[in-house]
Amino acid sequence: MPTATVVRALATLLVFLLGAATATAKDGVKITAAAVGLPSGRDDTFIAKFGAWAPVYVNFEVTGAGSDPAEVVIEAPDPDEVTVTSVVPVDLATDRAAIGYVRPNGLASEVTVWVRAKGGSALSEPFRVKPRVRESLQYVVLALGGTAPKFELPRPAGATDSGPLRAGRVDFTHIATVAQLPDRWYGYDGADLVVLGTGAADFVKQLFAPDATPQNQKKREALVEWVRRGGRVVTSVGANAPVVASLPAMDPLLPFRVRPEAPTRDVSAVALVWPAGEKNSASGTLGGRGGAFPVANLAARPGKPARVLSPPPVANEERPAVVVQAPLGLGRVTQVAFDLDGPQFAEFAARADYWDFLLRDAGASRASSGGDGKPRSAGSMTEDEDEIAVAVRGHNDAFDGVPVVSFGWVALLIALYILLVGPVEYYVLKRVFGRLELTWVTFPIIVLTVSVLAYVSASAVKGRDLKVNKLDIVDVDPASDRVYGSTWFTVFSPRIDSYSVGLTPGDGWAAEELPEGTAVAGFGAPRAGRASLTRRRYPRRDEGLEGVPIQVWSTKAFSANWSAKLTGAPGAPAPVTSNLVHPPGDRSRAIGTFRHDLPVPELTDCVAFYAGQAYPLPGGVITRGRTVRLVMVQGESTQEWLRGNAKLEELLRRVQSYADRPGQKNVERQLQQQTVYTGPLPLTGLLFHEGALRNDEGVVPRNASLRRLDQSWRFSEYHGQHVRDEVIVVGRVATPPGAAEEVLSGPNSPSRVWLKGLPGSGARQPLPGTGRQETWVRFYLPVR
Repeated sequence: MPTATVVRALATLLVFLLGAATATAKDGVKITAAAVGLPSGRDDTFIAKFGAWAPVYVNFEVTGAGSDPAEVVIEAPDPDEVTVTSVVPVDLATDRAAIGYVRPNGLASEVTVWVRAKGGSALSEPFRVKPRVRESLQYVVLALGGTAPKFELPRPAGATDSGPLRAGRVDFTHIATVAQLPDRWYGYDGADLVVLGTGAADFVKQLFAPDATPQNQKKREALVEWVRRGGRVVTSVGANAPVVASLPAMDPLLPFRVRPEAPTRDVSAVALVWPAGEKNSASGTLGGRGGAFPVANLAARPGKPARVLSPPPVANEERPAVVVQAPLGLGRVTQVAFDLDGPQFAEFAARADYWDFLLRDAGASRASSGGDGKPRSAGSMTEDEDEIAVAVRGHNDAFDGVPVVSFGWVALLIALYILLVGPVEYYVLKRVFGRLELTWVTFPIIVLTVSVLAYVSASAVKGRDLKVNKLDIVDVDPASDRVYGSTWFTVFSPRIDSYSVGLTPGDGWAAEELPEGTAVAGFGAPRAGRASLTRRRYPRRDEGLEGVPIQVWSTKAFSANWSAKLTGAPGAPAPVTSNLVHPPGDRSRAIGTFRHDLPVPELTDCVAFYAGQAYPLPGGVITRGRTVRLVMVQGESTQEWLRGNAKLEELLRRVQSYADRPGQKNVERQLQQQTVYTGPLPLTGLLFHEGALRNDEGVVPRNASLRRLDQSWRFSEYHGQHVRDEVIVVGRVATPPGAAEEVLSGPNSPSRVWLKGLPGSGARQPLPGTGRQETWVRFYLPVR
């Protein structure tokens, strides 16, 4: 082809491409901004945490794309660097923003967003954003409401007020408008404590009013559901107490009700007294100068357990409650009777100490204290202080009958192969046959033979069966008629295959077959986070993950969080019945019986916790359908029992980085390295983690990404008293490995894994291969 013709052809193609690009820019959609994480409220930065769901905020302009249905596409790498795609429907006629969700898996987790016609062609250019990902140990405080409260914490002597909080371990974020609130419960996953202010009446009304828009109702339900699944929230009610009293939808987040007949009282000062560590207290005067300001009048709700944190009781004197607390599902709700975003608290001299009290007694006590005190930079990414999650992942990744081939053996076999195709072949052809040209025949034969032998050997060693290891923690709360499940499972694939991964409650464990809000995601260590060069990808849907690729003889780990109603239709038998009461005139004790009719035939190692005491059950066994009489005698301090029986150290030592941590004695380190831990995971130290920790110097929490499962706070002592309105009973079952469908869908399995087809898409296919199941159950039994 002549050169001139080539030039003309290229010029024509260039003009065509430029014209197409211009048309796209003119007639399509332009993404103007995108951010991943919770807004800091101080600047344009957003904060996300490794392994935690984070909202993705997308803003766009419509430049003539019409009003046809469209969707925002969000792409991000999973822990194995395979691209995960999710979509958010938008109406281009009215919408100019959208909120989606991703789970960042490393510092380089680049997120790509773009807009397309529904299931069709692109309407915008890709927009790439690199989120600011922090470690799991980061403690994030999220304020909700119009004005961000003035947040600070006590600082060491000599530290500047502008420096990072707790050596960079505590971050403060703020969402000022209802439009920015997540509409899924897991959008709050990156927050450790939410502070809900009511100082902005418009914000509260938009979110909690009976006539709130369907979208705002969805946002409200997302916040409450996050708390039920283990979130921690502080609700401050002051000047707008009359507005709050008129909004029944706020009741789940208010342990005490606001008196509608007298919502507030005007005071010139409030003497605050609050707990400050074990057996100590601190005090200060709020609003000691200036004019009067309103404080909410709080009253206990009949039949709803709650405790007063401040002020401490005084004999023969009734004092108005200022700070009260109650559980909501697995979550912790704390209510403050004045505005944390008000001018009086902004000028409070002991404001930093009071925030420290709220973080400690409303959130996670020891996690918010700053860990080991070492500075943490925004550019670091480790799994420090998250060793329990690492232990769970490593335990599920250990498959019986699937040996791990060490790198030494691989290197040796590679060296032997090189010798075979190099010197050995040359020697045989040169010295034996005398014809080097035969290498054109012998070389492919050697390669094919070695490849076949490698495949056959690997098949014999690794096996040809699908294998699944699964671990469930189930919290059963009869008082709220809910069951909450946390599940981790790892799939070993004997071949190159794609799996559609979903999770539903097991038969008899819940009243809902397909509960809403189940979140399934990959579960792995921090990675580089860049998309795979082979551009493998799979979509994430509300029902699960579709078409997840797993390579031959490879594993992939997943986690899931689910919740459902416990009982079915009215009149149906209750899966858990409790007849626990206080003896007449003695609220310090509990007597009575309980029984469960959940599918699990037998729970072992059972122990009951009540009023700061631990009571191992006789024989340690609870049998399905058999009434258990609780005998609360000869108990042991909960903290002492946990430190002696939770086996937390055994759990943590399964993680090599913990066993090798600096500062250990050489003899102890060598002993740990020689110990091989097998058998089921001892998870009592996860279920009540901070309660199982020693008070020794340098001991810090190791449950950074699993703080929501720690229920140690329910045992906390306030003003010399423990909570006496519930008994917590814990038991476990470890099923021997066997046929996957029988083990993972049998009575001992609270959840059912879907690997071919998503829940709701048709009948579930039975699992082939083999499986291993471990289950822990916690019952929260009300005492009346």
